This record gives sequence, C-alpha cells and structure tokens, in this order.
Amino acid sequence: MLRTIQWATGTVGRHAVAAVHDLPGLELVGAYAYSEAKAGRDVGEIAGIGPVGVIATHDIEEILALDADCVLYMPQGEMNPTGAVEDICRLLASGKNVVSTAVTGLIYPLSLGQEVVDRLERACAEGASSFHGTGIEPGWAAEVLPLTLSPLLYRTDSILVQELLDYSTYDSTDMVFGIMGFGKHPDEPVLMADPIVAGTAFRAPLMLLAEGLGATIDDFVFDRRVTVTDEPFETKAGLIEAGTVSAQRFSYTAIIDGRPMLTVEHITRMRPDQAPDWPTGRGWKVTVEGVPSMVLESRIATHGEDEVDQGCLGTAMHAVHAIAPVCAAAPGIRTFLDLPIIAGRDILRRHANQR
Repeated sequence: MLRTIQWATGTVGRHAVAAVHDLPGLELVGAYAYSEAKAGRDVGEIAGIGPVGVIATHDIEEILALDADCVLYMPQGEMNPTGAVEDICRLLASGKNVVSTAVTGLIYPLSLGQEVVDRLERACAEGASSFHGTGIEPGWAAEVLPLTLSPLLYRTDSILVQELLDYSTYDSTDMVFGIMGFGKHPDEPVLMADPIVAGTAFRAPLMLLAEGLGATIDDFVFDRRVTVTDEPFETKAGLIEAGTVSAQRFSYTAIIDGRPMLTVEHITRMRPDQAPDWPTGRGWKVTVEGVPSMVLESRIATHGEDEVDQGCLGTAMHAVHAIAPVCAAAPGIRTFLDLPIIAGRDILRRHANQR
C-alpha cells in the first residue's frame, strides 16, 4: 500500500483525491490546502466524494512530518515556479517521492536551467526519493504520443502537436485571465504573451522529445495570435468583455538542423463560435510529416461531457498512475524517458466511485 498525500485541492486535485481513495494499492494519508476555508475539513468532502477520514491542513510542517511514500503536488505553480520548486525540494528531502503537475517546465527540469536540476537532484539524494513531472498537454500529448509513434517512422520532416479545447467551463480565474490573457485587450501585457514566460512551459516537452529522438535543438520560435469578441459573454471564470481576447493560438517550435521540426500549439477558445476559421476539435492531434506520414487524433468528452473537466481528470489520472513506478524508481529526477510505460492499472475493475 503506497501512502499518498494530496497537495492542493483545485479541479485536478479533487479528481486525484477521488482516484487515490478508490484505487487499490494506494492509501490517502494527508492533504494540503491553500485556502484557510478548506483547512480542517475532510478532504473527501472538499472533493465531493464524502468523508474519507483525512483532514486537510494549511500547515506545511504537518505535511513534511507525515509518513508517506508519495506526494501528488498539484497547485497552479506557473504563477510562482520558484516557490513550487522550493516546496518540491522540501518534500523530496523529507523522504517523499513527488509526482507533480504544477509547473510544466518540470516535465523536463533542464528546461528551467541547470540550477533547478541541481537543486532537485540534491533533494532527491538527501531524501533517497524520486521526482517526476507530468500532465496532459504538456505532459502527455506533446511527449508520450509522439514518442509512441516514433518507432513506426523512417524519416520525419516535422511533428506538430495541437491542443484544441474550449475553456469556457474552466473555473480558474488566475489561469484563464491572469496567465492566458483571456478577457484582456490584445496589446495588454500578459504572461502567455511573453516568449520567455511561455518558453518555461513549452520548451520542456520539445527538449524531452528531442532527447528521446536523438536530436539537438538549435533554437526556439514563439508565435501567438488572438481574436477578440464583438459582444460580451459569460464564462465560468468570469466575463469576457467586448473587444477583448476570446480565442488564441500560441505555439513553440524547436529548430533542428536549421528547420522547424517540432511544434507544440494550443488553440483555445472561450466560446465555440470564436475564431471559426481556426482548426476545431475536442482534444489533441499529432501530425507527422515524413515517411510514413501520419495523423493521430485523441478526442476527449466524446459523449458531450465537459471537455475541460475531463481534461483535468485525465491530468490527475496521469499523475495518479505514475505513483507506483515513481516510488519504485531509483532516486533522482525521472522523466518519461527514464520510467517504464505508465499504464492505467486497475482501470478495468468496477470502481466504488463510478465516474
């Protein structure tokens, strides 16, 4: 039984709580909540599954003192990546393995610089623990899917990974307005309009993929395009005013041997009718130009469910299923290139919480 702590109880974290409580081989033993209103409450009630006997705390020292095998670290770390790395290092040094969805750059920590790698490795050595960064995009579509296709390929001219989603039901105001810049005027400074900031998220999957394919990246190119709405409309995160950003597509491209070879692109709307001339879909698409040429489409919410919520569920499950292989791994940073295939063990069984 792998004793597991849940760190943060947002949308992804609540899905993770339900999964850890339900799946065999895992035991939920602790929970950290940022909100004072959540501290002192049963984390099962916070997650909407009823009491599970684990009380959320706002005291980091309580979490560090717990006897646990793994921490699922799931705050929105993009707002404070330095603080996230500090938290993670403290957890690792305390002897707990960490699986994180918080900072996409940590999917391939070298993308954040050698100093971050060194700090993580020192913490892993101190605690004899392992660290793994994961997610869904980045964290699965841009890394795992192309690597899975690659054994079939003889020559590749380019790989394009696209995320196509409607974020109108995503209830994170910080992410939608503060980081992504929806509801802002096109020329307003926002985090995702800054190539350096955007690069902290999207260099990681490109660097990991390049290493996995035996290539060296010469440079990166960033592109961001937006469209604005001519009428105001409400979303779960808040009001999108007329004349502000209602859809955007941004991409990061790795230049290899002087050619644009690897691209990650997000095409995100706050209402389905925005930017009708851009590609549409519900999920992720990998397009390989080469020999053979291939297109792999991964659709989500195929029965009309909330695609953002199901994407958050997928993100949580990718982390939950990584707990066992990360706990079994040798101490140190462990990316997708170091771990065995992360399989969805026990997904065929009948679950107590039918979802």
